[in-house]
Amino acid sequence: MKLPKYIQVAFLILLFSIDFSFAQEPFFVTEGQVEINVAITEDATSTLYVIPDQVEIRRPALVTVTILNAQGVPLSDHYIRLVAPGLTLTQPTDPSNEHGVVVVEVFGTNPGSYSICAQDITYEGLVIDILDCDTLYVTPVPVPTLVDEPQYTKGTSNSLFWNSLGSGYEYYIEVSSDSEFSTIKESSGWITGSMYEFENLVNERMYFYRVKARNNYSGQSSWSNVEYTVQDSEAPEITLISVGDIGENNTVEWESGYEIEIVYRVEDNLSLGDVVFYCVKRSGTREECGVTVKSGVMYTTTITLSSLEKESLNNLFSNYNFCVEASDKAGNVSEECDITLDIPKWGEIEEEEEPVPPREVPTYVGRIIRDVVDTTRDSMDNMFRDLDDYTLQDIGVTTSIATITISFATLIGGLLYIPIYLYQLFLNILRWLGFRKTGLRIGYVYDSSTKEPISLAIVRVYTKDGRLVWTDVTDSKGLFGPVLEDGIYTIKVSARDYEFPSTVIFGKSDYPLENVYHGEEFEIKDGVIPEFAIPLDPVDISWLRKSIISFGNRFRVFYKIL
Repeated sequence: MKLPKYIQVAFLILLFSIDFSFAQEPFFVTEGQVEINVAITEDATSTLYVIPDQVEIRRPALVTVTILNAQGVPLSDHYIRLVAPGLTLTQPTDPSNEHGVVVVEVFGTNPGSYSICAQDITYEGLVIDILDCDTLYVTPVPVPTLVDEPQYTKGTSNSLFWNSLGSGYEYYIEVSSDSEFSTIKESSGWITGSMYEFENLVNERMYFYRVKARNNYSGQSSWSNVEYTVQDSEAPEITLISVGDIGENNTVEWESGYEIEIVYRVEDNLSLGDVVFYCVKRSGTREECGVTVKSGVMYTTTITLSSLEKESLNNLFSNYNFCVEASDKAGNVSEECDITLDIPKWGEIEEEEEPVPPREVPTYVGRIIRDVVDTTRDSMDNMFRDLDDYTLQDIGVTTSIATITISFATLIGGLLYIPIYLYQLFLNILRWLGFRKTGLRIGYVYDSSTKEPISLAIVRVYTKDGRLVWTDVTDSKGLFGPVLEDGIYTIKVSARDYEFPSTVIFGKSDYPLENVYHGEEFEIKDGVIPEFAIPLDPVDISWLRKSIISFGNRFRVFYKIL
């Protein structure tokens, strides 16, 4: 029986008004001679999730599809096909399990965002699109960053460093002699860690470096920043040219402002860094000294004698050593320490001088009288050359009286030193005869104002209970040397026109003199006698001069500390 046309249309309208999403199978309805075939091609109930939804290149993500009917009941034994353009995956061959679930791995080889959908292909010839889709975001592998390289690298090897991306990453670094990396000198291969050392690099050649990373799934990053450096395996070359002459200076008599020039050449194959000139002390330590001037590759260091290290009595040592240290910008360092300055000894200079005949050496008093007589005679000749005889006679008498008076006064002044001369002669005779021992010259008596030595000063050494045990007279260099046994002593010094102890110099330092003595007790142990510098103040020194010297003494101490 065939239904009327209007009944067929009404039936179809009723059929499509019913929710058939729960039934993913086609419906066949037969009523007499009327056959109705309805196929459902969309599924709005089943779900699709991508976890995680953001991954690096080639890192897989899991796509989970759950097949449900209209009442949310899982449907097993349904076959699924994923639709994911641009992604790499293997289509599932097993149907959904008892929970209606199908899981598929997908990954991307290029960065971007990718849409992932699924289809139910359980029924032959019928494809049902699952409307729930998701998006996968594929990101690049992070790019490592090379640590900055210096302009020059020391030696023929170079260690490169970069930031670590964490666990699960490997790195590939390569070196080239051109910035385009058209030719690769060496590469590391895939390694873990964030450091690699290249060896056997060529001196004076520039090298370029870059690095990249890959994850556990062989996804690779782009190349990093390019760093370059120049290999430098040669230290600067130092050549001594000359050491200046010492002139007439010696270990005892020397000009404090005398300058000595030391000339040397310093060259480097690439880029010279610092050049430092050192004075080597007796202790072996070094300190920068002198004033250095550069002219191209030539260097000149000027040293003043006053700046050199000295003995306790302000004498120079017989030799000094210097050292030049040069470094380049790669960190290579070289030294030239065979620089020596020899100072002639004082005794050696005196032996070389021509001896003066004894008859030409007047005594101290005789020299004074002779100078007065010569001066007086010349003055008289010039003053009275044109006077008449009578006038000359009168003036001659008067002049003779005045001359005799002046000469006599001068003689008396000179005679005041005769006792000291006689005492010094007496001490020398005792030494010559062997009745008096000769001690080392360990004391230095000097003028606190001029710093010059004071000769003919009488030095007396007393025991702790005030008993006089030694007397000496300073020589022309202001030196004296007692012979003393172990014990506690004091020293007193007297000299014409001088006062002891000094009230101008304070403390133990009168730079460059050390161990300044002011009359305090000192102790001798194991025969070791301290070396003293003893200042005396001039009697006629003004208060202004005292203030200036005192200020200078304090300033020198402060300068020494600096």
